[in-house]
Order: sequence, then C-alpha cells, then structure tokens
Amino acid sequence: MTVVPKLLLGLLALAIVLAALAMLVPAQQRSALLAAFNPSPNGTAESETDEAGEDEEEPPQRALLFDGEPAVKLTPKEQRRSGIRMAPLEPTSYRAEDRVYGEVINILPLLRLRARFEQAQAALAIADARLQVSMQEYERLRGLNALASVISAGRMRQAQSHWEVDQAQHSASEARIANLRAQAVQQWGAVLTAATMGADSERLARLANRDDVLLRLSVTSGEALSSATDAFVDAAGNRREAREARFISVAPQTDALAQGETFFFAAPADGLRTGMRLSAWIARGDESSAGLLIPGAAAVWYAGRPWAYVRVDDQLFARRMLPAANIPGGWFVRDGFSASEPVVISGGQMLLSEEFRWQIPEEDDD
Repeated sequence: MTVVPKLLLGLLALAIVLAALAMLVPAQQRSALLAAFNPSPNGTAESETDEAGEDEEEPPQRALLFDGEPAVKLTPKEQRRSGIRMAPLEPTSYRAEDRVYGEVINILPLLRLRARFEQAQAALAIADARLQVSMQEYERLRGLNALASVISAGRMRQAQSHWEVDQAQHSASEARIANLRAQAVQQWGAVLTAATMGADSERLARLANRDDVLLRLSVTSGEALSSATDAFVDAAGNRREAREARFISVAPQTDALAQGETFFFAAPADGLRTGMRLSAWIARGDESSAGLLIPGAAAVWYAGRPWAYVRVDDQLFARRMLPAANIPGGWFVRDGFSASEPVVISGGQMLLSEEFRWQIPEEDDD
C-alpha cells in the first residue's frame, strides 16, 4: 500500500472519530473543537450555532408600568384569544355608610310580656265589672235610706265595704298594667312596648309569625338615627347580598360586647336565626356622592385587596385598586377611574397572571 492511500485512510478515521465526539459533547465545546480543525480563511473559527442561525427570538415582555401603575400590553389578536371583555363605567350616586354589627333578638320574652299584659287586662276588666256592681248597689241602698230610712246601718256598711274592696282591686289591676308597661319600656323601648300592648299590632304579628325578625344593631359613630335611616344586613358580611332592614326605635339596653348605642330594626326572616350575629351597613348623613359604579365581575384579588383592569389604549390595560365602598352590584368610586376608560369584566384574572408571569424565573436561569 502506497503512502497516499494510507494517508487518506488515516484522515477518514480521524474524521469518523471527530464526528463521534461532536455527537457527545455540548454545542459550545463542539463548535470550538470543529473550529480547531476547520479554520476560516481570515483566521477566525465559525461556530455551529452561526451556521444554524440565531436562537429563536424570545416573546416580548408584556408587563410594564404605565404612569406608575402596573399594566399589561396585549395585541388585539391576543385579547380576542384570551377572552377579554369590557364594559363602560356607569355614573351612580352613593351615600356613605358605616359598617356596624348586631344580632337577631329572641322575642320570646316579648311574647311572654304580651301574655302577662293580656292577663292583667282581663283582671282589670273583672275588677271594673265588680266595681260597677258594688258601686251601683251602694248608691241604690243609700238612695232608699235617704227617702224612707228603711236600710239598716249594718247593711249600709256592708255595701260600702264591698264597694271599697272592689275599688281597691280595680286600682291594683291598673297599677299592675302600669308596672308591666314601665318594665317593657325599660327593656324594649316605647315603640315596641306600644306594639306589644296595643289592641292590634301588625309589627308584633309579623315578628310572632316570623315574617320578620327583630334586630339590635350597635352603632359607635354617635350619629342620631331616625325612621328615615337606611340599613342593610347580612349574616355572612357580604354587602352585595345584604337585605334592607327597617328602623324601629332606639334600644334602651346596650350590647354587652360592642358597648355602643343600640337601635332596633326589623328585617325579613329568610335565612336569619335567633341569636345570629350580623354585619350591618347604616347610611351616614343625608347627602349622596356622585361617582362611578365598577361592576362586581371586574374585581380581581391580589394581596388581599380587590383590583380592576381598565383599558387605557387599544393594547394597554392598567391595574387599579378598588376602594372599600362595596355596594350592591359592585364598587363605588369617586376618583382614580374615568368613564372614558372601559373596565375589564372578563379575562381580568388572565391579565393578572400575565402581569406576574414575568416575575417568575425560568428553571434554567441562574
């Protein structure tokens, strides 16, 4: 075998070994190895990655800050694919509210008071009938005795005694009713006392039939309440699900826990049980404030607070914090939002995920 074939066989074997090594080593080391055996005309090595082209371009970062607010940028196509839907903000009015607490009162003592009052009334009626009979008998005998002196002194004294006894029993019955009324006022107030001891009280009938329940709300704001005061209550503390409660009167006894001013209200009994603790919202003042209504569907929760995304241009959505004024239908806002910026009502959670996705490091990052 000549020298030339041997040289060719050696080069072929070396090429096979280099190819095998190239399949086993990482790309960067493989490029350096190949560059050592394949120099370029200008003396620089060409890497395999240069021959294959640049790596795929990373997608653009969508999370950014807009006027100091966290925001997410999506193209119209991405918005459609993500199911983003928006709604305009509607003007509304709102009366500021105080959140207070209360409970559903057991009205069994009130019903027992009603029974005692009816018994006292029956005793008074009997005493009144006896008094009328004994008084008429005494007046009749005294008239006869004045005309003919036919009535003995003993019989006259007996008739007078019966009349005086019946008069005392009548007075005692009246005093018993007055005492019951005074006790009721101390515990229930004048309005509920009148409802309990009235001849026909629709309010007491609704409470007794559990069409309504009696509430006692504790107010610490110091504001006076009246029959025009609006209140809304809910056992779960959800303002949007709260039902309206009607003002009854001032309550004479405070709550042992709250130690504030207390007031009686009545509310529909559905879902409420005796002894249940409630959250309540009572309107503060008589004036309403103008603002915008953020739909409840727009809220996304982050860090324990509600937020909403608004569209500030065709591709940019800014995240803004919602206030604590949670009203039926959503949130009431006076500033921070504009009627010209629609709010996201569907897809807000996706925007929140996209915003924070860029803060999560990749697994291959150092």
